[in-house]
Amino acid sequence: MSNPGDHFTEQNLNHIKKLFNEKAGLEANFQRKSQKNRTQLYKRRIPKIIYIPIAAILSLTIVTGAAAAMGVIDLSAMLQFLGVDRINILHPVNKTSEDQGIRMQTLGAVRDGSTTEIYVALTDLTGDRVNASLDVYDFHVSGGRAQNAQVVQYDAAERTAIVRFLVQGKRLSNRMSVQIRSFLSGATKEENYDSGLNLTELLNKKQQNEVDTLDPLEDSISGWGGESALELSEQKFIHVLRQDQTHIKLPRIDWMYISNIGFVDGKLHIQINPDDEMGRYNHGEFFFTDDRGNKQDIPMNSVSYGSYTKGGTRYGGDYEEYIFDISDMSQLEHLQLKGNFTSYDQFITGQWKTTFDLKQDSLSKTGEATIRMNDEIRTEIVVSSLGVTLMGKGGNQLEPENLHIELYLNDGTSILAKSGFLNLDDNLMKWISPHPIPINEVNYLMLNGQKVNLQD
Repeated sequence: MSNPGDHFTEQNLNHIKKLFNEKAGLEANFQRKSQKNRTQLYKRRIPKIIYIPIAAILSLTIVTGAAAAMGVIDLSAMLQFLGVDRINILHPVNKTSEDQGIRMQTLGAVRDGSTTEIYVALTDLTGDRVNASLDVYDFHVSGGRAQNAQVVQYDAAERTAIVRFLVQGKRLSNRMSVQIRSFLSGATKEENYDSGLNLTELLNKKQQNEVDTLDPLEDSISGWGGESALELSEQKFIHVLRQDQTHIKLPRIDWMYISNIGFVDGKLHIQINPDDEMGRYNHGEFFFTDDRGNKQDIPMNSVSYGSYTKGGTRYGGDYEEYIFDISDMSQLEHLQLKGNFTSYDQFITGQWKTTFDLKQDSLSKTGEATIRMNDEIRTEIVVSSLGVTLMGKGGNQLEPENLHIELYLNDGTSILAKSGFLNLDDNLMKWISPHPIPINEVNYLMLNGQKVNLQD
């Protein structure tokens, strides 16, 4: 399917203006009054990078010049990353909230089936705390059990990041709210980082490994990761290394250190302590390569446990322990410990919240299928104009590269799900379509070669 956003004409944009004028209730003389300020508005927007023809920009200034006052979505910002057809299904919101010199503006939203998609602009009015690496940390959107926040566009000249919130779950009310309490910025990444450690030498120096026993139901375990995370979390107990038996610093990674290393229950454990203040928010992972730098497919799991106190509040996840399927030192002879790490400069807190009404666009189609992975996963499928949702116990086993989804329309054409997959939680996989799906025209769906009949 072609992208309508690639073929802008004056007629297209006049149609968009008409639609949004109707949504916002703009009066007929609004365009005539705005026409007088066309040149001034155009000059003000030249520094912004907008990848659309000049004629289109001239037309857009008529709509966007009074957007904030009139409740129209700011098309000049949105068209940089959304197609015209996608914008047409959004409901204008344009609610703002300011705190700590940072403005949050909820631009537009749509709720279709059990999915809500909301676009929010964050602008730093006084500094450079909002940047392209912004990561929304503590947030809440009402009305869903699974939520995701992702920066989809950044404008350096305006110091503005546009964040897409995706919420999965049925709502009981049209009243919605978006709240942000903190975010991270200034990310620095260390990709394929070489630890330079001789693990065989370190392990030989250790006389013995003292272990502790964690009860997943009682001890402070705040998270699990890896290929067998679910299986690990269901065990009655898990053995981990005794805390802080070593103190090995890694060059350029100043927010954590290796606090212990050893073999436990026939597997190699590497324990880290994120002792720096920002270490509570920075993250990364270890992996192994061979002598030529090729990443090795060695199964790995992780567990976050322990606790620390800050400002009178107790938090979990003081230690991270990586568990590799390596049973003895002989396997380490031609392996090198490497990692990918992300660290942030700033952790910004505040209170940003907007509340608005959003009606349900109820069109969707549903079906069921069985996906055969390690286990058979019985999956409920919901197709809405926003995309395809796969729901079912064991959904954490689903990987985008192992999924082939194609929607077939009544006219014989099809829509292939190529990218845009998100794991919203252990039991939810969502594919976000780059263009609205014409629900009334959808006939059936093919999932990994299996035909899935859909019902209204």
